[in-house]
Amino acid sequence: MAVAAAALLLALAAPGPAPARAGAAPDTLADSTWVQRWTLKNGLDVSVRNIPNGNAVAAVVAYRIGRDMDPPQREGMADLLAELQLTAPAGDIPERTREEMSDLRPSGWNLQVTPRFSLISELAPPERFPGLLRQVATRMRGVTVTDSVLARARRVATRDLGDRYFKSPEVALFNRLRDVAAGVDDETALRRASGRALKPVTVKEAGERLKRLYVPANATLALAGNFEDIDVRKLVESLFADIPRGTPVTEPPEPLLKAAGRAIHRDGLTEPLGIVGVIAPAITDTLHPSFYFNSLLIGHYCEEDWGTASPPLPGRFRYPIFADPQLAQFFPPLAPGETDADQLGIALQDAVEKLANSMVDPDIPKDIRVNHAWILGGPLTPSLRARMAGHPGTLHTLASTMAVRALWGNQAFWDRYLARFMDPRGPGGDLWAEHFQSPDKIVRLLLTPVSH
Repeated sequence: MAVAAAALLLALAAPGPAPARAGAAPDTLADSTWVQRWTLKNGLDVSVRNIPNGNAVAAVVAYRIGRDMDPPQREGMADLLAELQLTAPAGDIPERTREEMSDLRPSGWNLQVTPRFSLISELAPPERFPGLLRQVATRMRGVTVTDSVLARARRVATRDLGDRYFKSPEVALFNRLRDVAAGVDDETALRRASGRALKPVTVKEAGERLKRLYVPANATLALAGNFEDIDVRKLVESLFADIPRGTPVTEPPEPLLKAAGRAIHRDGLTEPLGIVGVIAPAITDTLHPSFYFNSLLIGHYCEEDWGTASPPLPGRFRYPIFADPQLAQFFPPLAPGETDADQLGIALQDAVEKLANSMVDPDIPKDIRVNHAWILGGPLTPSLRARMAGHPGTLHTLASTMAVRALWGNQAFWDRYLARFMDPRGPGGDLWAEHFQSPDKIVRLLLTPVSH
């Protein structure tokens, strides 16, 4: 079954990456892991992180093909293409279904489609890594779409689209919040959720779009795990270097998010559920590292001040920096019977005001920086380093962050980002207290029970 990816999954593709340090030698970090990144001549960006003594390896490919690139009247196309890329036959590899993936990849696998990218992950024991990587390369060379394969992929993609909006209320909160901020009308949201725009897609249309978009020029490859006695670079070069480059996509501009509020009736609820999104500066903005740090600090405070969130909410704070860096997400407590979405924003504003007037334990900012540096390419903490060696889900999260970081920029960009994130002299709390309390930065979504 799919890997349960820890905490912070994952990522927007922004402008095409600048060239990485081609030919750069591995760098050994303070945690005893080594990292290496280079770009093949066909444009495929490769990132590697070795975790000594680990029991698994993760291979993650991120394609900068997301839902924001769906053609008009083809809402859900990115989901359909990703499903085909994962499961359709390729070369000498037969078709595979999601039900079969648990047997084929018992260490784990995952498929994720976001507004800006699609990500395919597969894990295996170290001794099976060369065979796993050969299959990843074979799929990148092209999959074969047939009537039966397309029909099955359409059913799966349609089911997944519906699940995002209708199955779990907390998942619906995540997805509808961005729709509200982007001004997506109910008709468009329903068309995407229903999957009906996928019914007219033909084998020819899907096949041609895969061939044009799922190419090295639009992809990054991230490998993480135990690579003892494996010449990873030589293996990657032998399998991927001669795959035709293809044409880089021209990505659409990020949608302009605006402050908004909605209250939506939802069947199956007994109590209201709400989410507040705080609109972030662009991840390429030099202020974003400070925004990220202060989001984590405010989120830490809200977790303590608001108390434990009741199921089905995952907690009081969530900022999937690589899945949707445009919105930091908060889940305030609500009064029973609450029907006013504006109360969500007021709850966050009150919490930020209390924090701004409180003395913060100086160890908390230090711990936040140390515990999150790895997400940005820094060293692992000792406890996380030990967990990486034995827990495939955590290893998967590491590889996924590597793949998506490469979509954003080169190593120099992330070195600068990490330095700003770790610098305690960054922009102060006053700037961010005002930002997080500003009505024009806050998006509110309230789900309320249906009255009978």
